[in-house]
Amino acid sequence: GNGIYNTSHPLLDRLVGQLEVEAPCPYNSIPYDYRMSQMWIEGTMGIVPTLAPKIMLNDEGENITLSNNTAMFTKWGDLWRGDHPFKETPVIHNYAATNLIPRHLGPEYIIHGAKLYTPWDPTRTEITLVVSEWFFDRSTNLLENLDLKDHPFSEVIIMLPPNVEAHDDYANMTIIPTRSQHRGAPDVMDMCEADVKTEWFMLTNSYHQVANHVDLMFTPGKFQPVIPFTPATFPFCFKFPYCKYLRHTLLIIVSQTYFLNEESYVFLMLFLR
Repeated sequence: GNGIYNTSHPLLDRLVGQLEVEAPCPYNSIPYDYRMSQMWIEGTMGIVPTLAPKIMLNDEGENITLSNNTAMFTKWGDLWRGDHPFKETPVIHNYAATNLIPRHLGPEYIIHGAKLYTPWDPTRTEITLVVSEWFFDRSTNLLENLDLKDHPFSEVIIMLPPNVEAHDDYANMTIIPTRSQHRGAPDVMDMCEADVKTEWFMLTNSYHQVANHVDLMFTPGKFQPVIPFTPATFPFCFKFPYCKYLRHTLLIIVSQTYFLNEESYVFLMLFLR
């Protein structure tokens, strides 16, 4: 569990003993460290945890009746609440297998579950931001706020419809070099039509803003981008309504098992030329 335990405290003996008693019952479905905190909350605050209905069924589909342990937990609380046996500490932090770069880490010394990656290195290569636009000035808000953000973009390309006039004052909106380009195909082809000069680029559209911190992650050593994806399976995707509408989502052809949102992807020009 994500914690540091005092094996000499008598409360820990009681909590571990109760975990052994509960091993055959539905409470065993709860991670043990969280279950021990539930016992303490029930004993000090009287809050009994609620379990999911399906967990409360036995093999025959009948409801399982759990024993009432509130009185016993309350006795433990009365005995040891003055010791403050559960304490928060900045020494340990649970990141639960979260993908991180060094900027995300805090003052902790013991890290539980973090996957640490390398941030974007602008000295190695540059990246362009391609913005799909459908009107004259819908991208103005994105550009005027761009200099306030921590981002890796060395250039911006505004993709415009053929009948929309380009701005002539992009330099007044951002210090990042910005140019317009009229698309010659449907907007979904901006990825292929954009005249990108850098090795890498990313896509967004004029309805969005750039995040305060564009935290691109790369594998250490090989410097390969880390890309979020959704498995193209029923439990992860197809049982949800949004999975039926994938107009703005790319299906990666390799094994045909992943959906990638095109606006979360870092594109390498080598594969698009």
